[in-house]
Amino acid sequence: MTTDIQNPVPDFSAWKQSNPDRGFSDWLKACVAADWHRVTHHPFTDAWGQAALPRRNLENYLIQDHRFIDRFVALLAAAVSRAPSLKDRIPGCQFLALLTGAENTYFERSFAALEVSETERSNQPDWPATSKFKQLMKDASEGNSYADMLAVLAVAEGTYLGWADRVDRGLAKRPDDFWYWEWIELHVGDYFESVVAYLNGQLDQVGPDLSDRERESCLSYFKRATELEVMFFDTAWSAQ
Repeated sequence: MTTDIQNPVPDFSAWKQSNPDRGFSDWLKACVAADWHRVTHHPFTDAWGQAALPRRNLENYLIQDHRFIDRFVALLAAAVSRAPSLKDRIPGCQFLALLTGAENTYFERSFAALEVSETERSNQPDWPATSKFKQLMKDASEGNSYADMLAVLAVAEGTYLGWADRVDRGLAKRPDDFWYWEWIELHVGDYFESVVAYLNGQLDQVGPDLSDRERESCLSYFKRATELEVMFFDTAWSAQ
């Protein structure tokens, strides 16, 4: 994460002149540096690594986070359809298989092990952060902007790599319960790093050619997604 950037952040062209070796995705992260840090260093994530969440917080987080998969898959599929070439589509297609396979199965196994019933899952209303993030993904997927889609995807996966990698590196040993350590494992390592690099690389590829209006829209999606990640963790960490 980049924190050494002035506030307010200069326009991209001026920033790029001062940072010729850095890409559009770095500029986006610089624009949301404070909130990016809040997500990747949130006390909820520290408690996750220590397997120290109250049972109700754990269950509610899993219920709410699982609800993102449907809209996230639709958003990623939409982005794949708008990628400029087959080479640019393949990593997204491969990641779709993980989301609908190992990641979705992780949730179902966790619900079964924790004895979270279908009734509990269906009766719990969306948190405001959940509802707003799902709407943001829907808006991006139904728009015509590949950059806007990438912005939301890059925040969702980049912030999770950020916190999971930080927590993982600080562990003396992995938590005993699989729902803790397996969730971390899904968001660290060479493959997941390659997914985040792919999303950032696509932003770096398309970002410099955006018009001022398109760049403003992309930044707006990126900022909103990061703000909602903070809001989601704040709710997950609050008294349940």
